[in-house]
Amino acid sequence: MEKILTIVVPTYNAEKYLRDNLASFCIPRLLPYLEVLVINDGSTDRSSDIAEEYVKRYPYTYKLITKENGGHGSGINTGILNATGKYFKIVDADDWVEEEPFVRLVETLRKSDSDIVASGFYWVHDEGQADKAEFARKPEMKVPFLGVDYQKKYVFDEIADQLYIKMHHMTIKTAILKEHKIEIDEHCYYVDTEYITYPIPYVNTIEFVDGFVYMYRLGRQGQSVSMEKMQSNEKNYDRVMESLLAFYANLECQSSCSQKKRQYIARVIARVAAGKIKIMLSFPPTSSKKASLIEFDNYLKLSYPAIYYNNVNSSLRLLRYSHYLLYTAASILVRRKYK
Repeated sequence: MEKILTIVVPTYNAEKYLRDNLASFCIPRLLPYLEVLVINDGSTDRSSDIAEEYVKRYPYTYKLITKENGGHGSGINTGILNATGKYFKIVDADDWVEEEPFVRLVETLRKSDSDIVASGFYWVHDEGQADKAEFARKPEMKVPFLGVDYQKKYVFDEIADQLYIKMHHMTIKTAILKEHKIEIDEHCYYVDTEYITYPIPYVNTIEFVDGFVYMYRLGRQGQSVSMEKMQSNEKNYDRVMESLLAFYANLECQSSCSQKKRQYIARVIARVAAGKIKIMLSFPPTSSKKASLIEFDNYLKLSYPAIYYNNVNSSLRLLRYSHYLLYTAASILVRRKYK
């Protein structure tokens, strides 16, 4: 039977969470349609042993691929190379899917021919409770956009100005990733935005599934989205920013990328730029930090005006409006928020 969905699980020292992740796909009526690729990224704990348990029990569905450590992007790249399903989805090893909406997603994929099928996700706050049902949940977005018709195939360009598709929303045709040789930076954090951005020039249609499929776990120790980690990995963030800007600059040479898609991509990268400025503000304020922030923001304004003017962050807008006179106050507020 043809595999409808390849799920890639990039895994590095995730023994504490991996069983929850892999068990969430064990829905008997779906297993024949699923391919679950556990990409063991050089783990030194029992992650591979846990994955092997599922490979032995469900060899037609679960596969373990062990490789040298290369980071999250390397796990995605390996998944793309090995995927055989019609559609492709990433579910990180510390996250999981919710059964009923996941069934709805897979049933939709069986009938769909849309390039992207998007579904909702919850931010799930893990504060150490033994039962995941006790974790507080908050939707990233309650609806994809106002007036959405679920299970309707939309032309991407016609609704692009209303969209923001994150990795946790996105299920995409595997052929798009393979045929256009989508490749993500390796040995680097924060590459999710590369993954959701690089295929967009080749996406023509999109469909939406009602329900929150993906459970994105927050609160675990050492998570890369914590401000402390983002500060220590600032160079990784800069590297991703540079890759995205280079990608955007090259879009002018791609006739396949419509103006609507360029505008969409500019908005996505503008969010990453706002994140970089947030990191810069999270350090104690100094004249040199302020100068670096202004230099970066002016660089965007001069070299990438579409990205600069697509900022949706109200705090950054206020900082610019004040001609950065509010820099010290903004820094204090950011550090207080993430203390």
